[in-house]
Amino acid sequence: MPRMFTRLNLLSYLAVFSLLLYGSFSQAQSYEQLYSDYRGSLYQIRLIELSSNSKSGLGSGFQISSDGLIATNYHVVSAAVHDEDKYALKYLSVDGKEGDLELLDVDVINDLAILRQKGEPGPDYLRLAQQPPSRGETIVSMGNPLDLGMTIVPGTYNGIASGSFYDRIHFSGSINPGMSGGPVINRNGEVVGINVATAGNQISFLVPVDKLINLLEDFKNDLKNGNGTPELQPIIDRQLHKNQQRIIDEILGADWKLRPLGDAMVVGEIVPSIQCWGNTSDDEDEMIKQVAKGCTGQDVVYLSEDFDTGRVEYEFFWLESEDDFLSSRFYAAYEENMSGFFPGNSASEEDVTDFNCKQQFTTQPRNGNAAKTNGADKEGDKEAGGDEQKPPKANGNHEPVIARTTYCVRRYKNFPDLFDVFFVSLTVDHENRALVSHFTLSGFTQESATAFTQKFVSEIQWH
Repeated sequence: MPRMFTRLNLLSYLAVFSLLLYGSFSQAQSYEQLYSDYRGSLYQIRLIELSSNSKSGLGSGFQISSDGLIATNYHVVSAAVHDEDKYALKYLSVDGKEGDLELLDVDVINDLAILRQKGEPGPDYLRLAQQPPSRGETIVSMGNPLDLGMTIVPGTYNGIASGSFYDRIHFSGSINPGMSGGPVINRNGEVVGINVATAGNQISFLVPVDKLINLLEDFKNDLKNGNGTPELQPIIDRQLHKNQQRIIDEILGADWKLRPLGDAMVVGEIVPSIQCWGNTSDDEDEMIKQVAKGCTGQDVVYLSEDFDTGRVEYEFFWLESEDDFLSSRFYAAYEENMSGFFPGNSASEEDVTDFNCKQQFTTQPRNGNAAKTNGADKEGDKEAGGDEQKPPKANGNHEPVIARTTYCVRRYKNFPDLFDVFFVSLTVDHENRALVSHFTLSGFTQESATAFTQKFVSEIQWH
């Protein structure tokens, strides 16, 4: 029987509809109120090229204290860190007030910087939240997209994004170029994050505010202890060293799971921050079948436009041909295939030295353990850590695996104890099948790189 739409039903419907309208109107009002209340704390951060006295880069920032401290992203001001004689930093308020900025402290790992207004500070500043929002809570991003003026973007707090060595908040909202360094506030007007990056399609990332709180406390402690404004280069050096040690400790302390690839067992996803992908070339016209497995950390540490670091990546290729494929042609083909290897991070000749490479033949037991050179030198003899993996069946073959190994190192010019390490190993003991192993570490000490190399080589096992 059809439902009758009575006068009572109608009144109820109108009441609910009115509440929805009021809620939407109230929410719109609240966004307007947010902008009105906090616009005085927002700034455009300008990178000025001194020779031309023109803008070279733009970002956003926000005042965090009554004495004129301003927070932004490190990548917004990085050019001024690396070439202070070429660039200056200035701010522009929402009301059109301009002034100079002094760079005080940075956190390159979390992409943060603290600056101070020169002269009279702005009258307004934002408070930093002491607690994170709840998942699903609406938060509001503020910034200056594409030099169009200050903009507010509501979105959703989704917690810390998974799959990274570096904590980032997953924010469902559009952060656009120019909004980097702007604040993201909760309903109480407290900063819960700092705009840092976007993947498009309403997927953006924020630096959690606790990283800014820690940086601010470190800066104030330096002043309290009479150290004055810290020198930035030693600070960045310490941060990079601490970060690479944190990463290598996490990796070496994990349980390395092995996965089959051809006749070998190779390393899979060591930690959640490293994700692996696979691919197989099955083109019938190809003389060599290739099965690939690549694993990489998803984020890097930004140092400059041409230089990033903090990357861990490794990959394996199983190559196999038909039995009647000539050995010489097989190895010529896969030599050509391997010539495309290159480091995973960006660096210019101003940042790093040339690679210094050592090539040699190595042997490796079929059930793993560290590889040894055919001469007296050892590539490494450290025992694999973690739970013991069961070796694959040897099928009666107990001969060690022979490989040609290349190990390359380049040094960071401004951080001489840090290096990029590039490793490639090609097995050469079969005529028509081979395993290629490769890894790149960027920004690690020699000790960390050696420990990783020994573990990496020792984990590979064979049928």
